Amino acid sequence: MKLLLFLLPVLLLIACGNAQTAEPQPQIPSGYLYKVEPGIPGKSVYVCGERPFDVTGKLVGPDNLEQQTIQVFENIKTALKTVNMTMADVTQITYSIKTNKTAGLPNKVDVTMMTQVSNVATSYLVVPPQIIDSKAVGQIIRDDVLIEIEVIAVK
Repeated sequence: MKLLLFLLPVLLLIACGNAQTAEPQPQIPSGYLYKVEPGIPGKSVYVCGERPFDVTGKLVGPDNLEQQTIQVFENIKTALKTVNMTMADVTQITYSIKTNKTAGLPNKVDVTMMTQVSNVATSYLVVPPQIIDSKAVGQIIRDDVLIEIEVIAVK
């Protein structure tokens, strides 16, 4: 009898736990998301190191800068959505673009590559951020990753 009284609440708790459904959460992309709550009005969010990986961790568009840039912006949109922000809240953006060391300009972003990135960015950033920076890097995380983007958003 004591065993029955013990097992009944345990089974009831297990059944209740299985019956509850959780609201689906958006997939958080591969970068880092820092939410900063300052003591003044406004909320700052830092999305750092966002790379062109989909939700399964697979690289999108190997050796294709345009496809990779689109995926990174989709990841940033998803990250901002998790803190109730949008691309319209972005005030600063930094592009780290892999350079071609054999092109003779190891420390400068190639103009054609920056044009590709800018064309994609204009479709996501209706209002241009106050600060836009780009830097050339020798390697990001893997040889086939061509771009990494960081943004600061303020609401």
